[in-house]
Amino acid sequence: MLRAMAICLTAVLWSASVSAGQWSSGGFSFSDELGGFEILAASGTGTAEDPIVVVQKMHRAAPVTMVIRPLMKPDGYGNLRRQSFIQFSLVVVVTNGSARNWAGFDLELQEIPGKPSVYFDGLSFDQVRTFADRIFVSDKFSLFSDLTEPYDRVRFEDGYVIPNETVRLQVYITDVTPREAFFLVQDPQILMAEGPQQSKRRLARLTPGPIPLY
Repeated sequence: MLRAMAICLTAVLWSASVSAGQWSSGGFSFSDELGGFEILAASGTGTAEDPIVVVQKMHRAAPVTMVIRPLMKPDGYGNLRRQSFIQFSLVVVVTNGSARNWAGFDLELQEIPGKPSVYFDGLSFDQVRTFADRIFVSDKFSLFSDLTEPYDRVRFEDGYVIPNETVRLQVYITDVTPREAFFLVQDPQILMAEGPQQSKRRLARLTPGPIPLY
C-alpha cells in the first residue's frame, strides 16, 4: 500500500507541483534555493512542441544558479527508476528585477556547482543532437553563440531588457549520464561605457548586490 502511494505521489510530481522554492514539471524539479532570484511557476512536458517553461524574477543583474533535479520515473510495472538519459526543451522566462538594462544573457550548465561542464560529463545543450531543430531563440535577443568548450554555455546578445521587462530564452538540454542534480547558471550582461573619452561599449557583469523585487 505504501509503495503504491509513493508511486502515485511520484506520478503527480512528474506532471506538475510546487513546494517552497521548488517547482516540478515534465519529470524535473526546479529550485531557487541558492538565492538571488525567485521561481514563480513551471509548466510543460519538455518536448519541442511543449517545452518546460520556468517563470522567474531575478532580483539583481548578477549570476544566479537554478538547481535542476531529475525525478524518479514510474516504469509502468509498479517500480520507480532513476532516469538513465534525459532530454528536454526548456524555456526560461525571466523578469529583470534589477535597476540596470540587460544587453545580453548567458546560460551555462554545470554538473558540479562552480565548475565548468566538460565534454565527457555527458551534460550539454544537446550536443548529441536529439532535437531536430536545435536553434536557441529569444524574444529580446536576435543572436546567440553556442560555446561548448571549455564549458557548456549559450550566450544571447544583440538586444536589451529594461528593468521590469521580461525576456524569454529557449534552449535544449541533454544528459547521457544524469546525476541527482545539475545546475543552470543564469548570468545577465549589462552594457557599460569604457570611459568618458571612448564611444566603444562592452558587455560586463555588474557587481552583485541585493535589489528589492518591486
